[in-house]
Amino acid sequence: MKYKKALAGFLSLTIVSISGFTVFANNTGDLKAINDSGKIKEIMPIREKLNEGEESYFNSFSGVVKEIRDFEGVEGSKFVLVEGEQGSLANIVISKDTYIVDDAEIAVGSTITGFYKANAPMIMIYPAQYNAEVVAVENKDQNIKVDVFNKDLISADNLLKLNISDDTEIILEDGEPFEGDLENRKLVVTYDVSTKSIPAQTNPIKIVVLFEQPVHPSLELPEEETGTVIGDVSTMDIVVNDEKIDAPAAYTNEDGTVMVPLRGIAEALEFDVNWDNESQSIMLGKGISLKVGEDNYIYMRTAPIELGTAPELVEGTTFVPLSFFKEVVRMNNAYVFEGQIVIDNAEVME
Repeated sequence: MKYKKALAGFLSLTIVSISGFTVFANNTGDLKAINDSGKIKEIMPIREKLNEGEESYFNSFSGVVKEIRDFEGVEGSKFVLVEGEQGSLANIVISKDTYIVDDAEIAVGSTITGFYKANAPMIMIYPAQYNAEVVAVENKDQNIKVDVFNKDLISADNLLKLNISDDTEIILEDGEPFEGDLENRKLVVTYDVSTKSIPAQTNPIKIVVLFEQPVHPSLELPEEETGTVIGDVSTMDIVVNDEKIDAPAAYTNEDGTVMVPLRGIAEALEFDVNWDNESQSIMLGKGISLKVGEDNYIYMRTAPIELGTAPELVEGTTFVPLSFFKEVVRMNNAYVFEGQIVIDNAEVME
């Protein structure tokens, strides 16, 4: 990744062309590129402003690594101090969940680009600090694009269209083949050449589909709309505050909602659970109540909460939608992720 001196550390858009050195920016100017023969050629300027809705999912920061140190208090995370070409500094936070393109080694003196969520909350400190979801180390033989792509495989910023060929390798972060829908997925695209049109078009060499962050099941769309598969929740461990509990298996109802056993989880959260057989209702502690068959959940003296799914009684066990523990019990987290059903109050870092 060679960078023009006109590029000031920040890349407000995330196309970084490494072979032939093309950098796309969101302004109009005398943009030039150096091709593989070293000759300067004109490229088509990008319009001054993207149309409404055409915003990259990721922003990025590029520069030379000056220092690498542990991120105190966060196991497995590193602070990587990077200096941009005009002297601007930034700390790129690399966690155990950060995807490193091609498993490249990051060392002092390397030139890297850290891609981070564009609308993530920013800490107002200097140097700026970015939590990287993807890091790419300089490689003059390849171009990297990180973004979300629509059904036509056009990036969110409308700057790159993917034309998949039989030679395109499509994998997950762990190297396993991915055969699902690429629409609305976060992709790391490796390619060599592209057209000069808007959007530019390319036949990608490799596409890496990033693992999705935990998604609250009540917010998920049906599989046919997202291409996302939760998996067989009946085989998954239920983990409450980092402890696997012994409880009846969860299941997915006809609407695709994950249903979990109420008593086992509530008691693991140290609630007293009282069942009224006559009214088919349950009281958790002194302020949370619900009734089988009714989508009205009561938290203290607030208005009833509707979750879109009523509690269900199955073989003597009451099941509630997983969202109950976040929306009603007010836990920080209640989600399905990496083969587990997780409920806890852990803080989630952006």
